[in-house]
Amino acid sequence: MENFPLNGVYEVGNELLDDQHKVILNYMAKVYTYLLADKKGDDLFGLINRLDTGCKLHFLDEEKFMEEMELPEIDEHKAQHALFVMHLENFMGRYEESEIVKNIDELVFLKAWFMEHIEVFDKRYAEFKKRFDEMVHESIQQAALRNSTTK
Repeated sequence: MENFPLNGVYEVGNELLDDQHKVILNYMAKVYTYLLADKKGDDLFGLINRLDTGCKLHFLDEEKFMEEMELPEIDEHKAQHALFVMHLENFMGRYEESEIVKNIDELVFLKAWFMEHIEVFDKRYAEFKKRFDEMVHESIQQAALRNSTTK
């Protein structure tokens, strides 16, 4: 699990959202390191809280972005976010009592879910945005052409 680098396959073409993806994966990697070392306490709790806050803020930003472009499948995407938050909150509520292997397994699950979410759901809005931008660009070009021929 080490660093969880985000390569181009997982980027969505929005600098803010891509940066947030990297921050979230960085927090996951740090939590993973603490769990491997069986370190518990305020530092780990703080990291998990930052992971939680980072995920929730990211999802809000992403949902705002999708609302602005009127993504047709936004409700399904929001439901995926809610499901992830539920799993993360379950992890947060149990990490102190659970055995280390179970915590690591749950974190690996969260990381895999997050990466798959980017690859499947986030790529959909990225493609939608790309097609929308192309249509707008084409429309602007056609309007400019019409204006130049009518003069």
